[in-house]
Amino acid sequence: MNLTADQLDTFFKRIILSLIFVVMLAPYSCATENESEIFGSALNTYQPIKGNANPRGYSLILATDDLSLGLHRIGFLALSADGMVNEPTVRASIFYFDSDKGLIEQGYPREALYRKWPYGSRGLYTLNANFLNQGKHILVVDIPVKNGPDETVEISFDVDKVTQAPSVGDLAIKSVTKTYASVTETSELTTGSIVDLNLYKVTLAEAIKHAKPLVVVFASPAFCSNAVCGPQVEILSLLQSKFADKADFVHVDLYQNPEQLQGDLESAVISTAVRQWRLPSDEWTFIIDSTGVIIARFQGFATFDEIQTELLKLL
Repeated sequence: MNLTADQLDTFFKRIILSLIFVVMLAPYSCATENESEIFGSALNTYQPIKGNANPRGYSLILATDDLSLGLHRIGFLALSADGMVNEPTVRASIFYFDSDKGLIEQGYPREALYRKWPYGSRGLYTLNANFLNQGKHILVVDIPVKNGPDETVEISFDVDKVTQAPSVGDLAIKSVTKTYASVTETSELTTGSIVDLNLYKVTLAEAIKHAKPLVVVFASPAFCSNAVCGPQVEILSLLQSKFADKADFVHVDLYQNPEQLQGDLESAVISTAVRQWRLPSDEWTFIIDSTGVIIARFQGFATFDEIQTELLKLL
């Protein structure tokens, strides 16, 4: 049987990827039953999965590692030796590693869309993936390069049976969070330097009980330090300005005592709501319908357009 050049390229690429998996003996686990491992001493110590650079310096950072069976939004940053990659789209493939059969492609290669962040030069590629198997997976991305062949990079991750944080279809947890009426100083609400009181009108529990959609952001603005963390509270404030009469918007800081931190996390106490929601990393957005069911979730930074698209489905 004669194979075309493209078929040969795909064949050898899969052989190489299979060999990569064989030597990757140290598993990267997305879940743990040890609460101290989930929360650590402070959530800002969380770092996303970083892939190895290819020979020409291209690599990936995975923004979404709390993954389970079913449909998920996958987000990743692409890097070159010169900085962030910002091509409009890249081609992505996802493989499952079966110990007996080797690499099994999960559907067809698809395009991941670049979503530019509002400040600076960073941006995130996103796509939706439906995971059918629990265990080791690999994301393979072909990055277009001007005047040259595509650069191929990969990153491995685990898919668990269930997620740590609440998932789509789960009932939202009615946590009693702070409001501006429940504190003496606004510094008790958030580590952010600018406080939009519209985000602290009601507790999360009260908002869930309202017969209207809800967007809740868990984030600590002053301690947004990793590669996939962005100005999420500012995005929430913009959404509130646009949809204030149609939905509720709540911000919950990651730390119970933001007014005591003053630039360091030595005395940080993880907020009760974060523990109740079992958030394994330091920036999350959830969209909740009028019955209290989670209809979308975003780990790491989510753009205005991403959140608005899901919110509009409820309005």
